[in-house]
Amino acid sequence: MVHVDLIAIGERIRSRRIELGYTQQYVYERLDVSHNHYSRIENGHVGMSFEILLQISEILGSTTDYILTGRVSAEDPCAFLSAYNKLTPKQKSYIEKHLILFSESKLN
Repeated sequence: MVHVDLIAIGERIRSRRIELGYTQQYVYERLDVSHNHYSRIENGHVGMSFEILLQISEILGSTTDYILTGRVSAEDPCAFLSAYNKLTPKQKSYIEKHLILFSESKLN
């Protein structure tokens, strides 16, 4: 039997929302649910429908897999952006320079 950890799901939603600089109001208004219901999702007190899960993942630019399990696909742009946003300005500059060099190379 699979255990669904509503608290961990809520924490991932809250963390991603904060990372994006969104308020709870911004999210719950787009979901068309009450503030109380959305707050209970983030606090892990209630689950959510598939429709709400899909909407939350779209609003937060995340995958449903990440929200439900915390697993991140190597192809998930959110994983790259999350890691990139944690870098220092010097590290970001290094990455950007190398991306430009790589994109300009003639590698097949």
